[in-house]
Amino acid sequence: MEEKVVEIDSPITVGQVTLIPVVESSLNNWHGGGWVSCFGSKQPVFIVVVSPSWKKAFRISGEEVPLDKFIKETPGMREALEAI
Repeated sequence: MEEKVVEIDSPITVGQVTLIPVVESSLNNWHGGGWVSCFGSKQPVFIVVVSPSWKKAFRISGEEVPLDKFIKETPGMREALEAI
């Protein structure tokens, strides 16, 4: 069985710029015949860059994503941005 979750990770602030990583965590587990096997991974899928003059979201490939669309599709992102 595989479970995937996309979530906001801990923001990182450098000077006046804040980076908000959005990561995909997955957990795979199998069991049967008296054995259990598990595998997990966590990898970045988006990064949000916040400066005093602008906010932008990017796929990990570098492609910019419209911020309003990204906020609607990412649970908790609006609150994370308002907290900065």
